[in-house]
Amino acid sequence: MFSVHSGGIAGGIEICITFPTEYVKTQLQLDEKANPPKYRGIVDCVKQTVNGHGVKGLYRGLSSLLYGSIPKAAVRFGMFEFLSNKMRDESGKLDSKRGFFCGLGAGVAEAVIVVCPMETVKV
Repeated sequence: MFSVHSGGIAGGIEICITFPTEYVKTQLQLDEKANPPKYRGIVDCVKQTVNGHGVKGLYRGLSSLLYGSIPKAAVRFGMFEFLSNKMRDESGKLDSKRGFFCGLGAGVAEAVIVVCPMETVKV
């Protein structure tokens, strides 16, 4: 159960750290259709966002990603721990083949339990 909570926290922290780059990427992708473009590049996008909305502006839309990332990471880490505990040999070791299948199972669980439903709602 510890890894479920830790995984969720790690997923949330990951998104909080990487979100500004995701935000800027999205703004620049949307700006490609504008005529004339609003931004002259990455640095200009960051400057205009911070000037117009403060540093918090780089985090606009963060909550929607957090709603998906926290449970996704929690399921991934929790399922990996569960499976790896079941797959260890008598000495408590997890070889690379068994580790691969634990990772595969964790990825499938993450996709089925969180990613597919979240993507369906998002679309």
